Amino acid sequence: MFSTIPKFLLATLSAGLLLFSTLAAQVLDKNVGSYCLTGVREVGSCIQLIGDGRFKYFLAYGAYDEESEGEWRAGGAEIILKSKAYAQKPQFRFKERRAAKGDTYEIIVVNKVGGGIAGIDVRANCGTKTSEGYTQYYGFATSCTNSLQKIELGVAMVGLGYQPLKLPKSSGDGKAYVFEFDPGDLGKKTFDGVRLQREGRDVLVLKYRDTLVKDLEGKLFRYQRQ
Repeated sequence: MFSTIPKFLLATLSAGLLLFSTLAAQVLDKNVGSYCLTGVREVGSCIQLIGDGRFKYFLAYGAYDEESEGEWRAGGAEIILKSKAYAQKPQFRFKERRAAKGDTYEIIVVNKVGGGIAGIDVRANCGTKTSEGYTQYYGFATSCTNSLQKIELGVAMVGLGYQPLKLPKSSGDGKAYVFEFDPGDLGKKTFDGVRLQREGRDVLVLKYRDTLVKDLEGKLFRYQRQ
């Protein structure tokens, strides 16, 4: 027969198990926290390691914004990030023609709720003349007074080259062509098993790669725990 365990011994065992669980949780959670980039001019970036194994990331550099989220795990002195699969390509879609403000043809790019988008590269051809520039929030006025034969749109600063747009044969008489831009997963950064090295308790080091911003390619980013 098994003897009855005394109550004081049960209490001692329970306290020991509670202490062990607390210490184990602390070990598991030692990496959890928000880490922000230091020492890189004109770049703001943070990585948040959440206790349930998820991470969130953002980077801002001038007009360029980047973000990501997914799962993280600890591997020795490394933190390993695996993001969601980002595969949806950005695209422009013809929306309508409307009256222009001036005598020349205009190109306007809007978002899904109709707000104007600045910084879209434009190349428009009207037979003997090609007009190039970029949109403001109110659009881009070409130098063309004749009908447009070809319109191409892109966003060079994030590596999105010119995309030729199909112009409908019958779309109204206005001289302003309006296109809707769906960014898809543009600005979503993929981390596919990317490893961050730990320096001490509070610093994570990332070698920044696979970026649309070429002057940041290969730089070492040090993230300090906040």
